[in-house]
Amino acid sequence: MLRKMTRRCLVALLACPVVALADPVYSMTFLPSGFNATAMNSSGRIVGNTSEGVSVWDGASLINLGLGANSYGYAINGRGDVAGALGSWGYGQPFLYTSEAMHHVGPVLDDVQAGRANGLNDLGQVAGEYATFGGDQHAWVDAHGTITMLGTLSGRVTWAAATAINNRGQIVGGSTYVGADSIYAGHAFLYQDGRMQDLGTLGGEESFATDINDMGQVVGWSYDETGDTVPFLYTGGSMRSLGPLDRYNYVKGEAWAINNAGMVVGWSQLWADERTAFLYMDGKMTDLNQFVEGTDGWQVVEAYDINDAQQILGKACRDGECMSVRLDLVSAVPEPGNYALLTAGLVLLAGWRKTGKRESLRFS
Repeated sequence: MLRKMTRRCLVALLACPVVALADPVYSMTFLPSGFNATAMNSSGRIVGNTSEGVSVWDGASLINLGLGANSYGYAINGRGDVAGALGSWGYGQPFLYTSEAMHHVGPVLDDVQAGRANGLNDLGQVAGEYATFGGDQHAWVDAHGTITMLGTLSGRVTWAAATAINNRGQIVGGSTYVGADSIYAGHAFLYQDGRMQDLGTLGGEESFATDINDMGQVVGWSYDETGDTVPFLYTGGSMRSLGPLDRYNYVKGEAWAINNAGMVVGWSQLWADERTAFLYMDGKMTDLNQFVEGTDGWQVVEAYDINDAQQILGKACRDGECMSVRLDLVSAVPEPGNYALLTAGLVLLAGWRKTGKRESLRFS
């Protein structure tokens, strides 16, 4: 009888959800002064811009790509390729930089047109936009020299912009739509299989998609019925608000990036014009600063990107000074209660094995 009771206790202990994780803990790394970071890849390499043009931070040093002061980087893939634009004010001829060579991508533009590459996947496919002098704006994808114009949700030219592309070739962004009160009002879209799908809104007139993961989950922002800008997650065929920050009632904000685990980062408004970065995971949106240690008064006010290693790229400010930062995961350990249960289970298991003559433990 005692042996059976011990076995049952051990099975119950080991069956507990010991894999449940505590809140993540992050350390903050400041990027070089004067470096305006824009995107991060799967290994934590970061592309951004300095007064000398597009540069990449590899974790130890800042490397200028030598594309000139009027060059801007907006995307970086797992191979370290960079996409962006050559021209003034962040717009011009879209480019792809790979293996230390620069290639023009997207439509060939003339003097009254300007564009940029916004999204780049690990296959080298690039998505972006360009605008004409007359005000029209077009979304496109370049797959190794094959350029496809994405069109618009309204079927009219007006405007569309592609912001991100995943490794399945799915593209997101924003486009003018049928029934809009203004030709410049747009809805978030998902482009796949040659078709642009309207993702709708959270009750307001406009929405915009900023990122998509390889699962096809989309994030961005939408106006709600009150006219506030609300961060959204589109998954399973529907758009939903990420909700207010924990401990706050404010919902205003924008979601900027999502990784393949469904973790989302962006910014949320606290009060007046004050912002804070958020991390959304396990169905809960939390002030990102609650997870960062050793900040010495620095506050992460915006988060731009998150990779599958859970590294986060953002901007931190203190006393009016702001710098680009990378947050690196320090630990994500079992909850203390679950850890204790796991330890107790292992102790029981060790005691069981020491008897030597007893029958083997079988989970059946």
